[in-house]
Amino acid sequence: MSNDTNNNPNLLYTEKGPSLKSQFNDFFKQFPHHSLEYTKSIFPIRNWIGRYNLTWLYGDLIAGFTVGAVVIPQAMGFANIVGIPVEYGLYSSFVGMTLYCLFATSKDMTIGPTAVMSIILAQTIPRVKADYGDTDFPYLSTDITTTICFFSGIISLAIGLFRLGWLFNFIPVYCQEIFNLIKLNLSIGQLPNLFGITGVETRLNPPYRILIDFCAGLPRTKSDVAIGLISLAFLYAVKYGCAYGEKRSTKYKKVFFFCGILRVVKKVPRGLNHVKVPNFEPQLVNAVFKSIHIIVLISLLEHISIAKSFGRINDYKVQPSQEIIAIGITNVIGSFLGAITATGSFSRSALKSRAGVRTPLSGVSSATLVILALYVLTPAFFYIPQAALSAVIIQAVMVLLSRPSYIRTLYYVECNLGLGCLRYCYRSLHNGIFASWGFSFIVLLARMARPRVDTLGRLALATFNRKSDKSDDSIPKYAFVPLEDPSFTTVETPPEGIVIFRFTESLTFPNSNYIDDSIVEYIELHTRRLYKRAVKKDDQPWNETDGLVDAAENEKLLPLRAVIYDFSAISYVDTSGFQALIDVRKAVNKHAAREVEYHFVNILDERVQNALIRADFGRQIPIITESINEKTENNIEEGIEFPKTNKRFFHLTIEEAIVEAQS
Repeated sequence: MSNDTNNNPNLLYTEKGPSLKSQFNDFFKQFPHHSLEYTKSIFPIRNWIGRYNLTWLYGDLIAGFTVGAVVIPQAMGFANIVGIPVEYGLYSSFVGMTLYCLFATSKDMTIGPTAVMSIILAQTIPRVKADYGDTDFPYLSTDITTTICFFSGIISLAIGLFRLGWLFNFIPVYCQEIFNLIKLNLSIGQLPNLFGITGVETRLNPPYRILIDFCAGLPRTKSDVAIGLISLAFLYAVKYGCAYGEKRSTKYKKVFFFCGILRVVKKVPRGLNHVKVPNFEPQLVNAVFKSIHIIVLISLLEHISIAKSFGRINDYKVQPSQEIIAIGITNVIGSFLGAITATGSFSRSALKSRAGVRTPLSGVSSATLVILALYVLTPAFFYIPQAALSAVIIQAVMVLLSRPSYIRTLYYVECNLGLGCLRYCYRSLHNGIFASWGFSFIVLLARMARPRVDTLGRLALATFNRKSDKSDDSIPKYAFVPLEDPSFTTVETPPEGIVIFRFTESLTFPNSNYIDDSIVEYIELHTRRLYKRAVKKDDQPWNETDGLVDAAENEKLLPLRAVIYDFSAISYVDTSGFQALIDVRKAVNKHAAREVEYHFVNILDERVQNALIRADFGRQIPIITESINEKTENNIEEGIEFPKTNKRFFHLTIEEAIVEAQS
């Protein structure tokens, strides 16, 4: 078969590709070189650090100090949401911003505690305590967060090192929009603190329950509400006032921008006070691993989606697996310093981008400001009430919500978003994400198992004559479009006796039977049945029917001569797919009472062509003297000489296939 393939000029692919053995030999021969290149690729900093200059340094310092001024209050607020001392949030920010520059493929990203991850950790801590088993839990919440941080980092690092970042392509965009609900829920959870209301569980309860408890507790409102609302109003006034100033006065645009990000900071303990090895007690580790999957999923999904967004905006390529390595190393090392699980922050990354960041090295200047806050500047920080800190968190997350028009567009395209949102509002975040993702996976499988098989017709087009700059109607060309599409009112049926099918999915085991049935059913309905049933009932098979069309209508139909398959959307055909094509050929030949020609257009892979040849496609019709009704399929395929001919069955265009089928 291989010699026939190489010597047959009628095939699309006539040269044999490299064998699997030669590919393995080349791989092992180049393995040392590939290993060295792989090790170098883990540190992208080597590609640009040699070109670092003062201009870049100036931009990085400005952007780094700007982000550092914002990350301090946010990190403390997010740690407070988790339910641990506020300095743990600062530890996480310091480690993430220090290490990220070594592994970064995005200049805009800032790693540290985030709103989404803080609410996830707040919900995970009680679950870990419940899964631990003992009535008296012997560890602190910080022991749980550092253990989670370590193992989430190990898992992320493994995913990144094995270059498995492509797995997150299976999570659709609208699943990520559920993060908007988390941010909204975070704001709702801060309302009791804003009003000074105690006794409202904000970490475990879903949003609707928090609102109910908040409204029920309004009679217990304290004077904190005055401080909280004034702080919130001040923050929004600064934000929108400076935004207005940027538009009105371009000369002082930068001044208004930096004024718009000013915040106040709460006092924190001095220094790195919690450096220790994470707790690896087996029972605690077992309890952590029951919830670690959602931590890893959310941290990596949030970071990759944000990094890709800024890559598209600022025109650079982000490598997901490399970003995952950065997250993994940050969390592994951070766990020994008392950090909580860190991931990419959209608000701080957007701030860094607007501040004019030039390279990932800007994170070092941000980390410098954080470490100064921990060691030197703590006496300069004054205490802010809990209500004011809640106002900072509310303002920080509310500005990140997607516009309603964008959410509405996503909902019209994918109603699965609504399912996930409802599930989240009723239960929890991971339930919402898994509900929307699970339903999406079912829809994806349904599309694979029930693909659209288009029957094509010809739409005449006028060819453009470049010499005269006029359309030349004397040389028609055709666009091949679905016959049943109402948008094409002038579409013509293919020439007499020819049927054209276009597949929209690869031919694989989930859809092979469906495609088989669809093609055979269409041919039986739209072409003349020439197969004659046996006259004697004793000779008739038990499962034979009169066909889908009655005798009178059948006589009006045209006999089938050729079937053309458009493989332009098919990248892979497995054994079930090839068997389906063979079954179609058997059923169609029986229906037409002859050997029908089968032509293939736009085959994308040499292996598909060669497999079709092995299945006896792509050969001239054999000369058979007996009627097909008197022979079995096995007799047709055995011991028959195929005549030598130049007739082609593999084509680059449908027009070429039609001409060949008519010859």
